[in-house]
Parts: sequence; structure tokens; C-alpha cells
Amino acid sequence: MTQPYLAIARTVYAEKGPRFSLADIAEAANVSRPTIYKHLGNKDKILSLLEGSDEMDTPARIMRGVLDVAKAQGFKAATIEAIAEASGVGPATIYRRFGDKEGLIRAFIEQQTPRDKMPDFPPNAKGDFAAQLAVIVTHMLGFMSEHKTLVRLIFSGNEGDRAYLKALRNDTNSTFNRLNGFFQMHQRAGHISATVSSTLLTTNLFGMIHAQAVLAPAGGALDMQAASDSICHLFLSLSTGAK
Repeated sequence: MTQPYLAIARTVYAEKGPRFSLADIAEAANVSRPTIYKHLGNKDKILSLLEGSDEMDTPARIMRGVLDVAKAQGFKAATIEAIAEASGVGPATIYRRFGDKEGLIRAFIEQQTPRDKMPDFPPNAKGDFAAQLAVIVTHMLGFMSEHKTLVRLIFSGNEGDRAYLKALRNDTNSTFNRLNGFFQMHQRAGHISATVSSTLLTTNLFGMIHAQAVLAPAGGALDMQAASDSICHLFLSLSTGAK
């Protein structure tokens, strides 16, 4: 059963490029995301299955090369030459497209973020906090589950790598800041308690999602609904309407 789903993955990749998600493939195949995960694995696995095919264009191969080299050496120690070799392109191609290593890593960071793929994010303050939270949590669980290798590198990488990536990121538009704004928005509207800082809420939310999507499912598929429900249940106690 793998081949039909892989063919659909190729079609989706041709349309969306490296920003595709398991949800995109599942929708095209008219099956659930867990079904795609079962047959093809997470996004890293799917990309490895597509590697070497015509669907993997030059920018996608370069981004894949960044991840492969980062896994082995870390982001800070990675070199253009090593990334070029892993990507199957010449160093001049990378310099021409991205200018330098920092430009390449910035482009990589921008492509590997959940914020721009999340519908209506940040949402409107007039909306229902519980419903909006459920959408955000489910989306981020899916993103972290599909990008486990990348998430492990960012969360569990060495201190030098974390500092290097932080210096390159545009934190004013980061997912963390947008989530922080989401909690602040509902606190100002009086929908949730303001007794806990929005920064702490955001940090805890990130930690819970990371634990469920990356740490908890050791060798097994993530139960997205159960994980989302458990996280949301804890945060709904913040609601000013909670009993």
C-alpha cells in the first residue's frame, strides 16, 4: 500500500514544494493523517523517499542537505561545502541563491515554521478561546510530529547551536511571540485569567506539545486527538468561565 500513497506524495510535493504537510497528502488521498504516517512515516521519512527523484528540486535538496549536515555537525559547525555535498549541488549554487551561510540558515528557518501554515493565526479576540486553542494545539502537534528531527535539534541541541539560531531568527514574528500574543489577547478580553504571565503560558504550551509529539510516542504513532484534548483540558482551567 505504500506506493499509491507515495505517488500522491509526489503529486503534492510537485504542487506545494518542501512546505507540504502530512495533512496535505492525507487530504489528497482522502484518508486520515495517521494512515499516511503509518504507510510513509513522518515528513523526514517522506522526504527521504522522494530524494533523488525529479520532484526534489534544487532548493528542496539544499534544505534537505542543511538538515542532514545539522544532524551530524550542528548548525553552527555546518559549512557551505558540507551542505553542498549533502545536497548534490556545487557550493557556487548555494552562494548564488542564498548569499552566504547565514542567508541559507535564515531561509531554512523560515521554511521550517508552523506559524505561516496555521489558519487565521493569530486569531481574532472575539472568537472562542477553547476552539481557537484546539486549532493551534492540533496544528502544532502535527508540525512537531512531522519535523521530529528538526525539533530535537532546536530544543535539545547544544547551547552554541541554540544561540546561533536565536541570533538568526526574526523573533518579532516568531511562533513563540505569536502564541504569546494569543494569550495576551484573550487575557485583555477577559476570556482567560491574567494571574499567570502570557510568557509562562506560552512556554508551558510549547513544552507540553513537544513532550506529546516528540518525546512520548516512542516508536508509535501519535494519537493526535487524545494528545490535543489532554493539553487543551489543562489550559481550559484558565478560562474565566471555568467552574
